[in-house]
Amino acid sequence: MKNYKYILLVFSFLFMGACQDLDIPPTNILTDEDIYNEAGIKAYMVGLYNHLPMDDFNVSQEGDKGGYYNWNNIVWPMLSTGETGNRNNTGIYIPEKGYWSQGYQIIRQANTLIQNLPAYIGQLDGAESWIAEARFIRAYVYFQLTKRYGGIPLIEKPQPLPQGENSESSLWVARNSHEESYDFILADLDYAIENMTAKSAAGRANKYVATALKSRVANFAGSIARYGQKYNYSVEGVMLCGIPEARANNYFQQAWDASVIVEKGGYKLLQAEGGPTEDNFANIWQKADDSPESIFIRQYDYINYRHSFDAVYCPPRMTTTYGDRYNVTLDWVELFDGLPINPATGKIRTTDDDNNYIVFNTSRELFQNAEPRLRASILLPGNTYKGIELDIRRGIIKETVDPSEKIQKMSIDDGQNTQSYSTTGGSFWKDNILETTENITQQKPYELANGVKLNKNGMDGPANGGSNNTITGFHGRKWLSMDLTVGATKLHESHQTWIDIRYAEVLLNRAEAAIELSQNGVATYGGKNMIDDAYESINKIRTRAGADLLSSSGELSTAPAYEKGAGKGGFVQAPNRALQILRVERYKELAFEHKIYWDLRRWFTFDTQIYNYRRRMLNPFLFAKGATVNENGNPEGKYIYDARVSERANNNLTFATKYYYEKIPDGQIKTNPLLKQNNQY
Repeated sequence: MKNYKYILLVFSFLFMGACQDLDIPPTNILTDEDIYNEAGIKAYMVGLYNHLPMDDFNVSQEGDKGGYYNWNNIVWPMLSTGETGNRNNTGIYIPEKGYWSQGYQIIRQANTLIQNLPAYIGQLDGAESWIAEARFIRAYVYFQLTKRYGGIPLIEKPQPLPQGENSESSLWVARNSHEESYDFILADLDYAIENMTAKSAAGRANKYVATALKSRVANFAGSIARYGQKYNYSVEGVMLCGIPEARANNYFQQAWDASVIVEKGGYKLLQAEGGPTEDNFANIWQKADDSPESIFIRQYDYINYRHSFDAVYCPPRMTTTYGDRYNVTLDWVELFDGLPINPATGKIRTTDDDNNYIVFNTSRELFQNAEPRLRASILLPGNTYKGIELDIRRGIIKETVDPSEKIQKMSIDDGQNTQSYSTTGGSFWKDNILETTENITQQKPYELANGVKLNKNGMDGPANGGSNNTITGFHGRKWLSMDLTVGATKLHESHQTWIDIRYAEVLLNRAEAAIELSQNGVATYGGKNMIDDAYESINKIRTRAGADLLSSSGELSTAPAYEKGAGKGGFVQAPNRALQILRVERYKELAFEHKIYWDLRRWFTFDTQIYNYRRRMLNPFLFAKGATVNENGNPEGKYIYDARVSERANNNLTFATKYYYEKIPDGQIKTNPLLKQNNQY
């Protein structure tokens, strides 16, 4: 055990001290005797896994580690996609953190195993599988680099230390083409699939983990070939950014093939007996270690490896510090079934045909028929979490106003208007709405004629002014540990598991590949009708989610996609209805999992979908007349809801096209003259 810990410690120093020129080795290298034995190889591999650039709880634009391993994860990619907002970060944030040298350090360590382990076949138990696992790790890291930069230098063996004067040039490596980079990654994954074991310990790869990753990688490559032609960029005859369009179907076929194989590994959707439930969907994350849906995970533990997700993202009343940064947008919520959505606009219906507010009898009524997937993904008003009943309210309507009175909408919900209620609400707002900018714990209650006292604003938001709380009317729930008490919700105290790949994503990869093939000349593949196969895969996801099922594969048509504001799901752009249905499903199922940001980049719709975009919110207002206070101190009564641009996060967001491919760090360009910079930099 001492030797095992020693190797882990030295391995950590290898990463800390590694040089910056691609994979130049540090001087404190472990010897073969240290590594090539059962304990040594396990420790070495643990070090590789610990440094994998996984988009997990610690991904952030902050920090100095290329966007990874940063506890302060307030600035995350979902702020830029229409998924979330928060009071500290109201603009658009692109995680362009220069992840480069850190990746090549891991690649060097993997290459060392790949080069040396063949000599130990027959001496070291499982040497062939260890080689395959190292190639999986190499593929994983190369994919993280390739999806950022396009074509990258592909290094298959550890580069030797430079010898003699002016020998640094021996380390210079030019970028391979984008196509070559993806083919190399897929070849590594094919080797891993062929040579890895079928089962593995949690957090480690096996042949089915590699197959699932292949479905993701191949879909990414296919999307670039099909949709990225406008951004192709070649230097000296090498296409550094972009893949020939003719390759698209081949990549989508690889993605479909891989997705089908994953099922043989025993992975499946987590299902509840008796039909879809809110708790079942929540258990995907609450019980990630034991779920048949979890394919590739990163485990944390209280002793050695913790994170701060709960402290940073819980509502303030549910944490001892930070909190309040997980504000889900109305644009995302409106994608779900079971809500009163206007089919003509795709927007939530909280007013009648005369633009008067619809009155809801309780704070729960609006969401009571929403699909369980939504109810498990956000914290719902009136529900209790961590012993606290969620209290969401933008203001109170004075007791002199009867809920039966007609009230005209008090804001302009066109996705652009940022005028305050005092401007658009007219005399009704001025004369009848009570609000406060006081801190939530220092509110002066409004007293009814019968002595009942009501807080003007909800204890959990929406905040407009001094309160630190949701600025969209919603708090996210996915990933939060409901077992962590409020007192224990502190920085560096969370240890729930991150799921990097789960079976739902694989099914959606399969459906997407099938649609892409069907619409591009491959109606039948692998003995399956592609549109029928996509229909079945999507309905499997929807059945578990409690969403409305597709009535037939005919809904997956090439009819024009809905435009924003012209139909349900129009917020998510796509070339046609079939792909829009698929992409909306990804938005709903994979939200807050660091997937949507990369989807928008590979679909090349980021610059048009997030163009002059302002996040929207939902504001509840309580009628004071007839209201009571329950045993938890929360008001009970009738509500109206107002949809509008977020009051405190009303920035106009636009994604710049140069970010489809990121800037290679200047230091790398300076030290390697063969390395060519990307376009627009």
